[in-house]
Amino acid sequence: MHVVIVGAGEVGWYLAQRLGAEGHDVVVIEQNEAIASAIGAELDVQVVIGSATLPSTLQAARIDRADLLAGVTQNDEVNLIASLLAKEAGVPQTVVRIQTEELRGESGAPLREAMRADVVIDPDADTADEIMELTEASGADEVYQMSGGDLIVLGCTIGEGSALAGSTLAEIGASFEPDWSFLFGALTRGGETVIPRGDQRLEAGDHVRVLTSRQDRNKILELLGASHRRAKRVMVLGGGAVGSRVAERLEIAGADVVLVEHDLDRARVLSERLPRITVVRGDIEDTDMLSEESISDKDLVIAATGDDAANVLACAFAASGRDTFTVAVIHRLSLLPLVRQFGIDAALSPRTASANAVLRHVRGGTASVATFLESDIEVDEIEIEVGSEADGAVVSELHLPHSIVLGAVIRPGEPGRIIRGYTVLNAGDNVVVFARPESLPALRKVFTT
Repeated sequence: MHVVIVGAGEVGWYLAQRLGAEGHDVVVIEQNEAIASAIGAELDVQVVIGSATLPSTLQAARIDRADLLAGVTQNDEVNLIASLLAKEAGVPQTVVRIQTEELRGESGAPLREAMRADVVIDPDADTADEIMELTEASGADEVYQMSGGDLIVLGCTIGEGSALAGSTLAEIGASFEPDWSFLFGALTRGGETVIPRGDQRLEAGDHVRVLTSRQDRNKILELLGASHRRAKRVMVLGGGAVGSRVAERLEIAGADVVLVEHDLDRARVLSERLPRITVVRGDIEDTDMLSEESISDKDLVIAATGDDAANVLACAFAASGRDTFTVAVIHRLSLLPLVRQFGIDAALSPRTASANAVLRHVRGGTASVATFLESDIEVDEIEIEVGSEADGAVVSELHLPHSIVLGAVIRPGEPGRIIRGYTVLNAGDNVVVFARPESLPALRKVFTT
């Protein structure tokens, strides 16, 4: 597939890296020469320097051959114009990043239609959604929806008191016969992530990603030794698009919320817009101010400013010696080691949710995609086509690479079910799989015609 990516920022860079590794023909358009040079030196992709609002730039990117254009710059107008020009050139699919609330809403619909954007993504809204998922599953450091939300993938570190620590996956499976409601899809130990098999023994401190139903979420977290409690006292650091959304939604859910914003004018606006939230004007790096606002008494602290280092340091302060669940929004993945070192419970990046939305459209027939910050293993939801090798097949008889594990099957009108060796797959089934990207072509040969 020939994919044109407009913008080599956080989302664009990640998409180029991911799609290039999968063997797609990727062209990145970037105005900034230094950034363009850097991505060209690091990734095996073509780079065109220029503005995507100019037909000549798009022509240099071979837009007439493109199957998809993803406009993911931080400039909404550039993304929309690039979408229009791409459609005029005959590109079948365009995905556009729009951050301005007015353009995303109902009043912006005529403009979006005029620019012929097929899919609109918003990293800030997606990040806020991911944070809200975490607040409902405290103890987990990752939560991803599959199958419209009926199934979820939980990321969690196995606690010292876990009932599962010391057991192999085969032993765990036998103890839950005949009805498994969860599946271990990935395990990280000592910095290495693997797709575990039956003889894999779990240890306290392992980080696992587990596929389960939403209704069994808390039960699974308890088995993993993760403490679960509902956040009643919350501090949100940063009143930007992410922080203000999260603060408002948590207050509606019944939490007592303190929102800290550095900019005086923005703090005044938020105070008027969110009258039931305590809005404090302050610098999140000011530990005296944080102490005065009783950060040590909070169940949950979310740092969502645009300053990664400040977010990490504020969460580290909140986490030091306290039973506070901390979430840091970061854009630079180089800070992830600090997140772990300082004992911060969860880190989110705006890149993942937005990149996942684009990946769904690059991979036709994929209903959901979940990628992770610290692993190349991903979760995909793929439909089985009529006449494919998988249509009518017993799972144990399928020939799949060891870097793939089938997790659950979803059928219309039925809840998702964990796949067993004796499960029979049929055309129209959606199957949730854990896989490395390089294994996906082999999987598609089995699932599609």
